Amino acid sequence: MPEHPTQTARTSTLNIEAAADVLKSVVVKTPLQFHRKLSEKFNAEIYLKREDLQVVRSYKIRGAYNLIQSLSEDERKRGVVCASAGNHAQGVAFSCKRLNINGVIYMPAITPKQKINQVKMFGGEYINIVLTGDTFDECQMHALEFAAETNKVFIPPFDHLKVIEGQGTVGKEILEDLSGIDFLFIPIGGGGLCAGVSEYFRAFSPQTKIVGVEPAGAPSMKEALKAG
Repeated sequence: MPEHPTQTARTSTLNIEAAADVLKSVVVKTPLQFHRKLSEKFNAEIYLKREDLQVVRSYKIRGAYNLIQSLSEDERKRGVVCASAGNHAQGVAFSCKRLNINGVIYMPAITPKQKINQVKMFGGEYINIVLTGDTFDECQMHALEFAAETNKVFIPPFDHLKVIEGQGTVGKEILEDLSGIDFLFIPIGGGGLCAGVSEYFRAFSPQTKIVGVEPAGAPSMKEALKAG
């Protein structure tokens, strides 16, 4: 398996605060927008955290940049590798160009051309794109093998503390704009966003009920919890 950057023992609100400091010149503090139509429909005050307004159109830039900027000088020289069908790839590409680090981005062969072009735009001459595999899992397997063979650093999309800390800054921004939140609904893919935001809310808004949301046709987290 490829080497992962050094991890600390456990994420904490202190580290999320540090991540926010790292990210303040890179990410947009996106608005927490009141949604009148949904609020009327459900008879509640409903707000949307507009992470679609980030430069790469998602929160993924937070975790990717927080991890990549933490690499040692030696790790930066060796370069980075990631596997992604879109948003994580864009975050890594942006980070590589911003930090002058070479990156190789593996994307499934079936990735739409529009997404590939976006990644190229954000990474410029600092990245190479490899299209391989019919599924994400197959693509990631090739990326991990390449990272191990070339001694480059693999940048995971969610399962690294630095990534979780970066995504957790979404929670910090929400609580800076609004207090007394009863429920917070968070989409779950890999779990990095939910882990980071939940950690921050546990410390600063413990009364808030966190609800993880995933597609009915792909309830991987729910099934994983059910299976223990």
